[in-house]
Amino acid sequence: MLKELTKIGFISKPFGFNGDLKCGLEIIMLTEKFPKFVWIYIDGKPVPFFVEKHYFHNNSLILKFEDISDEKKAYSFKNTSFYCEKNIFEKYFEREENLNDFIGFKVGDVNKGEIGKISSIIENTIQPTLVLDFKGKEILIPYSEGIILEIDEEKQIIKIDAPEGLIDLYLDN
Repeated sequence: MLKELTKIGFISKPFGFNGDLKCGLEIIMLTEKFPKFVWIYIDGKPVPFFVEKHYFHNNSLILKFEDISDEKKAYSFKNTSFYCEKNIFEKYFEREENLNDFIGFKVGDVNKGEIGKISSIIENTIQPTLVLDFKGKEILIPYSEGIILEIDEEKQIIKIDAPEGLIDLYLDN
């Protein structure tokens, strides 16, 4: 039976001369512990690799697999993604929030009701902004803790409490 696998990161290059691997993570670690093994696809099939040790160096995860003991073997894993079983993933990791995942979600305001669907996200260094389509008009809503009340990923609905007058600013034309 095939296991359902979830991508957790990628191996960027060997680290040192003893088979250690410098990795990038696409998730958030919930604990300092790490799974006993990860899966890597070789010739299109998932193969388990047992983790001998893991540690961090300058904000990068360093993995050491059993049976990988030199730089040459480690180099063969360069630019390779690694995975864990979905049921194990939930014990150790959580996904980083990607606002683009919210495109298509409906947005409802506590006072105005449903105000549209998210058509795009404006991401900038100051504050991300949700771009809503409401009957052909564009409404911009800041993605802020004080405005976003609830996100229901299953129903694809975001509940907000927009500042007074913000929505009317876009609809009064």
